[in-house]
Parts: sequence; structure tokens; C-alpha cells
Amino acid sequence: MGLETITDADWRQVIAGEPEPWGGVGESLRWRAKTHNLGVRDDAGKLVALAGVLLAEARVAGAPLQVAGIGGVIVTRVARGRGLARVMIERALQIAGELPAERAMLFCLPRNVPLYSKFGFQLIPEPVFVRQPSGMIEMPMRAMWKPLAHDAHWPAGRVELPDEPF
Repeated sequence: MGLETITDADWRQVIAGEPEPWGGVGESLRWRAKTHNLGVRDDAGKLVALAGVLLAEARVAGAPLQVAGIGGVIVTRVARGRGLARVMIERALQIAGELPAERAMLFCLPRNVPLYSKFGFQLIPEPVFVRQPSGMIEMPMRAMWKPLAHDAHWPAGRVELPDEPF
């Protein structure tokens, strides 16, 4: 399941020509490479699912906050409905729990909020601002978080990622 890197060819294989796999929103953004990469292959060895995790800094009300960023979760269209998203999210959360962060964070399309809610993720009510080549922008996707420590909460205030989203 672990991959050293995720290449452009890997992405093309999983996206498999699907137009706008990130809802027509995420395709135009620049994303950070993950330090922990996950993939699932079918019986023929073809990649059918991808995800990644990294340790990232967020700033909430100006204060630094370490988060385990989960991103790039995708299952190829023909393999959806087989529980692969669950497998990817569960493994990503295992890795996130090994990082020095009390919270996991991710970005998703509104239609995927119910999926991530099943894993204990909650919407971040404030807008989240992220770095892009043009400067800081308001993230056009929904931001969610999940406690990784028993007493973790999400603080109130403006949320910024000083780097690109994950």
C-alpha cells in the first residue's frame, strides 16, 4: 500500500481520463507533495486508488498549529463502490496518528463531507486561506478536521496555511 512517490503517470492512471475528478475546483490549484504516499493496485497491478499524508503547519488566529494533512484521496471511477476509499482513509489516519500532530485536516468537495464525517471529521466553520503562486487565496473546497488526541479541539479564528494545500 505504501508508495515512495506518486508520479504524474500514477495520477493519470487513477484519474483514467475522468473529466474534473476534483469537481472542477481542485484541478486549478497547486497542491503540496505528500511525505507518506498510499496506493492500491488491482489484480492486474494497475493503480486504482491513491492518497497521501504529511505533517503541515496551519495558523489559526495567528498561532501555529501542527496538523496531519490528508490529501489526494481518489479511487478510479471503475473501482468505486468497493470500499477502497474507506481503506485509504483508514490507512491515512493510521499514519496521521503516528505524526506529531493532535489534529488531522483535509480539503474535500461538498459531496464528500458525509463520507469524511463517518470517520469523525468535522467541518471547519471559518474560511481557510492557502498559498498559491498568485498569493494567499480562500480555499474553494471545504476544510475538515479530526482530533487525533483525546482532548484536541479546533481553535476559533482565521485559518491560514502558509504553504500550498495538501
